[in-house]
Amino acid sequence: MKIGITGTTAGIGQAVCQLPYEFVKFDRTDGDIHDSEAVYEKFKDCDVFINNAWDNDCQTKLLKFFFNKWKDQAKKIVSIGSTVATYNPTGSGYSDYVDLKRELRKAHCDIVNLKTTNCKSYLVNPGVTDTNLTAEQNRKKMTVQDVVDMIRFVLDHKLYIPEIYFYVE
Repeated sequence: MKIGITGTTAGIGQAVCQLPYEFVKFDRTDGDIHDSEAVYEKFKDCDVFINNAWDNDCQTKLLKFFFNKWKDQAKKIVSIGSTVATYNPTGSGYSDYVDLKRELRKAHCDIVNLKTTNCKSYLVNPGVTDTNLTAEQNRKKMTVQDVVDMIRFVLDHKLYIPEIYFYVE
């Protein structure tokens, strides 16, 4: 399986690349993540696109772009969302993040509701995960490896499970 992935310089993306697959990476050094055509050109021959890098609305734009290119092909798009897309989180400072993850979820649901395409969209929604974004938060967190394990489940499982939520108790 050949997998294209964005955002591999740290955190979840870096850890995913330790899985036993062939990876093609697109990071800051490769160009602008908002240039959907450039990202697609690098990943067009991949079987899977892991939509991991978060920078404003790039995840939603990339999901829509890749789906329009791949909708008639038996490929997978795995977007990394967040549980905050479905509830009102407490605290402040993350309203843009929450709004953008909600937009990603809406775009994903629009694709899933088509039900007639060969390309499948998956949305993996971890709860609070121990990454640079949450380093200052004093609360229970999942490890990056917990998220990687769920992504591997999606990649290896033959069932189509469009959306997964998980968090630490």
